[in-house]
Amino acid sequence: MKKSTRKTIMALGIIFIFALSSIAFVFTGFSPQQSSQPQPLSGPVVEGEINPQLESAYIQSGYTFLKFYYNNEIDAQLVSFVNNAPETFTTSGGQLQLIVVKIQSPTSYGRIININGAVDVPEMNADTLFESLCVSLLSPPPECVVGRINSTQ
Repeated sequence: MKKSTRKTIMALGIIFIFALSSIAFVFTGFSPQQSSQPQPLSGPVVEGEINPQLESAYIQSGYTFLKFYYNNEIDAQLVSFVNNAPETFTTSGGQLQLIVVKIQSPTSYGRIININGAVDVPEMNADTLFESLCVSLLSPPPECVVGRINSTQ
C-alpha cells in the first residue's frame, strides 16, 4: 500500500472517530439526568435517617449533627430538650449550627458529628448532652460559657 493511501485512510479514520464521538455527545446531552444536588432539610429537627451525602455537605458547611437514638422509655423532658436544641445552641450571631436527627432505636444514646469528628454520648440526660454539645460545637453559645463559670464557683 502506498504511503499516501495509508495517510488518507488514517485521516478518514480519525475524522470518523471524531464524528462518532460528537454524535454520542449530542445524544447523551438530551438524556434525562438525575439531580446530583440532594434536597435540603425541611428544618433543624429531622425524624429518621438522612442522605449521607447531604449530611456530609452540611458538615463541610460547618454544621454539627446530633443523632438522637431513642426508644419508648426515653424521658419526655429529654425529648423536649433535644427538640429545642437547635434554637438553644445557635452561634453568637444567632445562626443555626445544630441539626438534630431523631432515630428510633432499641437503646437510647446520642452521637454528635461535625467536621472535627464524632462524639458518643452513652449516658443520655439533659446535663450530659448539654456538656457534650458545649464541648463539640464549633461555635459554643454564651450559655455554655455561663454554665462553665457557674460550675467553677
